[in-house]
Amino acid sequence: MTALLDLDDWALSVFADGGLLYSEPAVALETDGGIQFGRAAAAAARIHPRRINQSYLSRLSADPLAQPFRAARNHADLFYHQLLALASAFPVLSSEPVLVLVRSTTTSEQLGLVLGVAGECGIRVGGFVDRSVAALASLGGVGDRICLEMDVDHSEICRARLGTDAVRSAVREFPGTGLNQVLDGWANVIADHFIRHSRFDPLHAAATEQQLYDAVRGWFGRSEPQTSISIEHQQEVRRVEVQTDALELKLLERITPLLQAVDAGKTLCLGPNAASTPLLSALLRRRGLHPLGVTRESVLRYVEQHVSTLCNVDEVRLYTTLPTMQAGTVDGAARSPVPTLVSRAAAPPAKPSAATSRVIVPGRPTHGLHATIAYPIGGADLPRDALGDDPKAGVTIDVGGRLFTLIEVRN
Repeated sequence: MTALLDLDDWALSVFADGGLLYSEPAVALETDGGIQFGRAAAAAARIHPRRINQSYLSRLSADPLAQPFRAARNHADLFYHQLLALASAFPVLSSEPVLVLVRSTTTSEQLGLVLGVAGECGIRVGGFVDRSVAALASLGGVGDRICLEMDVDHSEICRARLGTDAVRSAVREFPGTGLNQVLDGWANVIADHFIRHSRFDPLHAAATEQQLYDAVRGWFGRSEPQTSISIEHQQEVRRVEVQTDALELKLLERITPLLQAVDAGKTLCLGPNAASTPLLSALLRRRGLHPLGVTRESVLRYVEQHVSTLCNVDEVRLYTTLPTMQAGTVDGAARSPVPTLVSRAAAPPAKPSAATSRVIVPGRPTHGLHATIAYPIGGADLPRDALGDDPKAGVTIDVGGRLFTLIEVRN
């Protein structure tokens, strides 16, 4: 078995044996007893701002912290303490080889630091995987594709060419367009509503500011935000209703540089963080784009099932070429990447598909391909009314949180 470690500031995650064992923000809070991590630390970020550090995975380096902790002088030290705690809580990290998922803009120096820190924690890294390429490969398709992913303090666009393999071709970073900027923007919109309606400013005191940020962060993972906001202050609950249009306008301000970098009419993969951002998919569709979101679990499951054979602790590599899930084949089997990026281990055989006839994409669709199974259109899994008025073969649609690529099966 290969364990997976997803180095994401928004949701540092551990995945093994088909399940998500841990997924919490990479936030560190210095306490009298040491360092606290994850959701508990994030819940005190506004109350104790001088004792908080975040974004240390994307900023991973040996440079001194602006506000050093007693037990941590740099971002690598913080990563070490959290990774050591994870290795203790989840023994699979030290008992099995680990594949590490990283953002597309991770530098070679940072990869080296991860290797060194992991070694100090008793973790054997067997390779690094570009998370955005994995997201694109898990969706499948053919041709040039784009993945938009958002980190805590920046966003990035990864371009790849998909065929038998998904091959990364370009990466561009957009500083100041991350999830924290979205959070700050929405918090200010809500605070303005409170001030206009009751002269109460929730950003004026640390305790109410924390409540506001906790409420906004709770929106992520939903398609629509909870626009009724309640804040408790001096034993009184204050409420305000915020218009979705105001939130969407603020989101547009934050991500305008991203929209300018993507051509209208393009199919756009949204990485796990971007896909969890409320209002984003609807906003992109109105801008002429076709967003397809992936969940963190689906990306990690793809890596576990189709990339784990590349894990090699004796020859650690960064994989920016990954096997594509093929919509135009019967079994959807993932193929091995190009020889320059693989170990000698062979890819595992794919499970047999329920579609035993010859499958081709052109024409009028008869089935929807999800993972390795072709489901008939009109059945319980893929009702005909979910396809729209004029379904086309080769189009991918979302039905109940599952992605189906429409195909034609000829007997």
